[in-house]
Amino acid sequence: MCVGPVIFAARVFMPIEPVEPTMPVVSTNENDNALLTLRRRRRMTRTHAALWVAILCTTTADIVLTMVGLRVGLREGNVVVATMLAEFGLVGLWLVKFGAMVWLVGGWTLLDDRDAAVFLGLFAAVTAVVVASNAVLLFG
Repeated sequence: MCVGPVIFAARVFMPIEPVEPTMPVVSTNENDNALLTLRRRRRMTRTHAALWVAILCTTTADIVLTMVGLRVGLREGNVVVATMLAEFGLVGLWLVKFGAMVWLVGGWTLLDDRDAAVFLGLFAAVTAVVVASNAVLLFG
């Protein structure tokens, strides 16, 4: 069987088109338009700092109000937190909050400045609504 002439004919008669460079998935250069840009250092903008303060304050208030609500007989409304509380007690609450903080730091680190601000702002807003709801339930 002679394969050589077939391969030669394929190369001669079927021109190979230039391949366009694809968008990289991971890059260290912001100009690559990669899906994920790895950074060595994250810049803390004033907006990010204010959002982190809001997140830490509302998360602390959420934890305290949740613990008070559980103590007075209210039940947890978040299914994930309720499951963790049923399985691990208050440690489950702390694990969920720790996981949320790890997720936030990861998102803040990987996103660009504008997207990171939106990401943190949405989390702060949702947590503030949860705190307000808990406060209304507890204090009328």
